Amino acid sequence: MYATYADDIFRFLMVHVRDVPTAEDLTADTFTKAWRAIEKFDGKQPRAWLYMIARNTLNDHWRKTPALPLDESIELPSEAPGHEETIDKQFAAAKVTHAVAQLPKDMRSVVTLRFMQGYSAKQTAEALGMSEANVRVVQFRALKKLKGLLS
Repeated sequence: MYATYADDIFRFLMVHVRDVPTAEDLTADTFTKAWRAIEKFDGKQPRAWLYMIARNTLNDHWRKTPALPLDESIELPSEAPGHEETIDKQFAAAKVTHAVAQLPKDMRSVVTLRFMQGYSAKQTAEALGMSEANVRVVQFRALKKLKGLLS
């Protein structure tokens, strides 16, 4: 399971914590908890099971860690002649990442899985333990809220 899902779990956690060492630690914690609870696992939907553990690990992390301020500034890449397009893309990506970080946890999870990891609505629903219809509603609301944040 680690070989198959570690990168997905890491990216999911990375979007939420925005810090590589912390995301790596939380990924390791997720798989450690999975290993300890493997006898309780029914063998069905390993992705959903691991995402549930990752979400719980993330919740434990947030309980222990103070929240980041929402007005945290975005680091702009240094300007280099001839790289305007690259800088624009990096700035846009940073702006989107910052806006996604401001969404509530459920919305952030849905946006991360659907658009950053390319999951289908069904896969997202399975991973988050939601109905497919609920994923679509949360996605709609998240995109509406992102549009307002990015305007």
